[in-house]
Amino acid sequence: MDSRNGSKHSSISRIRILSLGNPGVGKSCLIKRYCEKRFVNKYVPTVGIDYGSTTVDVDGRKVSVHFFDTSGSPLFEEVRSEFYRDMQGILLTYDVTDRSSFIALDAWLSELRHNLGSTSDDWGVAVVVCGTRTDTGGSGGGRQVSEGEGRGWADRHHLPHVLTSAALGTGVNQAFHTLFVKALQLKDGMRGSVSGGSTGGSEPREVDPEVVQAIHRLTHAPNDHDKLGLNRRTMSKDEINKSYRRLAALVHPDKCKAPGAEDAFKALTQARNNLLKLLTETTV
Repeated sequence: MDSRNGSKHSSISRIRILSLGNPGVGKSCLIKRYCEKRFVNKYVPTVGIDYGSTTVDVDGRKVSVHFFDTSGSPLFEEVRSEFYRDMQGILLTYDVTDRSSFIALDAWLSELRHNLGSTSDDWGVAVVVCGTRTDTGGSGGGRQVSEGEGRGWADRHHLPHVLTSAALGTGVNQAFHTLFVKALQLKDGMRGSVSGGSTGGSEPREVDPEVVQAIHRLTHAPNDHDKLGLNRRTMSKDEINKSYRRLAALVHPDKCKAPGAEDAFKALTQARNNLLKLLTETTV
């Protein structure tokens, strides 16, 4: 999921968006529809986290948006928990033709509170509730969640609510624009509260050789085990996640400005997802 348009701008803003919701509610379809202006009908479940980015115009402001599209499976809760930190926006989704996905919103908010350390609805990040598949009755025999129910749930938690259809494109731009505007407002507010920041004139710092080495290995290693520096026969879930966290600290594009960091982070995320899936399959 990569739809970068290659735009580079000296005053570009960066925001990170995390998608949440039950498996199969259409999180990936929404993101692809927005970024690539196309609808992917075939359902391919996300394994762990899928990462992609694009540059958009938000009310005349150039913004680099980084999407972290999560798997809704309970198997990947530990993986998801590593990505809540430093997010500016949350896309919380449910399927209007699947009532169980709507009921599960309470559980998703509980997970969100737990990972953000919040005891109320004052999240500190922008959250938009998004109802999907408004274009079809689906295999479940029609719509199971009314617009009033969805909006009422969102209102109780003081959250915006948008109905969408990735197939038709309706509501998609509205949902993401609402999320981006709120995320930027929060980010600007946090930046404005920090005093003493420098406004320029700093010398570019030399890139750490360890970072260069990590980027090269992640983008050139022939297999996932080598990318993470793991032994294929003895690797464990803990070792995979430990290696991931160590390398992510080096090449995460929000912190690392070295050439190739974004591609390296994508390769790292995909390698970790592949290895976790392989472990799951071999232990079943």
